[in-house]
Amino acid sequence: MPYHPVQLFDDADAPWLAKLDDTAEASVGQPWRVLLDRLEALPLVTSASRTARAIASLRHVLGARPRVTPSARVVRELVLGHPVLDAEARADRLAAAAARLGLTADALEARLWSDLARERAVVMPERPSIRRIAAAANAEQLARALARARHVRLRVWGDPRELVRIAAARGLLATASPDAGESTTLDITGPLALFHATTVYGRALGSLVPWLAGLDRFELEIRCDLGRGEGILRVAPPLLLPPAPAPQRREHAPDVRLARDLAAAGCDVTRDPPPIIAGDRLLFPDLCVDGWWLEVIHFATAEYLADRFARYRMAGIRRIIVCLRSPAVDDPRTPAADLPPGVLPFQRAIDAGKLRELISRSSRSPDG
Repeated sequence: MPYHPVQLFDDADAPWLAKLDDTAEASVGQPWRVLLDRLEALPLVTSASRTARAIASLRHVLGARPRVTPSARVVRELVLGHPVLDAEARADRLAAAAARLGLTADALEARLWSDLARERAVVMPERPSIRRIAAAANAEQLARALARARHVRLRVWGDPRELVRIAAARGLLATASPDAGESTTLDITGPLALFHATTVYGRALGSLVPWLAGLDRFELEIRCDLGRGEGILRVAPPLLLPPAPAPQRREHAPDVRLARDLAAAGCDVTRDPPPIIAGDRLLFPDLCVDGWWLEVIHFATAEYLADRFARYRMAGIRRIIVCLRSPAVDDPRTPAADLPPGVLPFQRAIDAGKLRELISRSSRSPDG
C-alpha cells in the first residue's frame, strides 16, 4: 500500500502565511469576496491545494460574523421591489431607505446582502498569529483524512485511559493493546469500514485531532482514501495544532451519574477500575458494581460487541454488562430485543433500577 506524505504547515511557511494575514488585515470592513479576490491574486508560492487550505483556515480563524443592524433581510424589504431602470431612481430608493433607517446610502448598500458568505464584511478583532492559522490548517487536514479513513492506529505513551474514554464517548470503535514499552496502541475502525452513519462517525473520528495536541509523544497512522486511491498517512510530533481542549467535565457522563445512583441505592461501586489484560488487548471497564464489571459503549457493530464479550471471557470475567446507547448498533433497524444477553440499552441516562434487575436476573442464570 503506498505511503502518502503529509505536507503539514510549520514555521517554514511563516513568510507566505504572513502575506495572507497582511492582506486580510488590509481588507477589514470589505466584503469577503474582495479579500478572496486579493488572496487569489497573490503569487503562488506553494501548491494550490495547500494555499486553499491556508485560506480556508484563515477564514475559520477570522470566522466571527459581524453584528449588522439592521439585518440584511430588513434592508432588502425596504429597498427591493419593482425593478428600477436608471441609476437616479436606484439612488433615490437607496436614499429613502437609508433615511428611514438612519444610515448613509453607502452603509445601507453594504448591508443589502451581508447575510451571504461572500458579501459578509471581513472582521479582525485581533490579528491572528501565523502559527494559529497554520495549526488550524493542520487540524483540518488531519480531520479530513480521518473522515476518509478505513483504519486508524494511534500509539500513545503514558496512561491511555483518558484518550480511550474520549474515543468511547464519541462512539468510536476502538480497541487498546499494550506494547512492549510504556506505550499503548489504539486501533480504531474508520468510517469507510462501516455501512451506516459514516458521515456522523467520520466527524466524530475527526474530533480526536485537537486532543493530539495534549500528547507529548504519539504516532498516528491513517489508512485512508483521499481520492488518489487507498494509502497510508503517518504523523508524529512535532507538529502545529490548536491548543488541546480543557479536560472534560464528567459529572454528567452516563457512567458517573450511574455510579452516584447505584451508590445511593447501597451498591458497592468502584469507578475506573484498573485495566484488564485480555490476551493482546487492554479492556477499560467504567465501573465495578457488586462484583459485576460495566462498560459504557456509545456505538457498536455486532462484531465489535461479540469481540468485547469474548475478550472479557478470555480474561476470566463472565460477570460483564455492556451499557449500549440506543440506537447504536451499525444497523439502526436492529431492535433492542435482538441485542445479545448482557447488553443494557440506554438513551440519555442509564437506569440504575433496570441495571440492578439485569444483574439480579443474570446472577440467577447458570452462566451468572
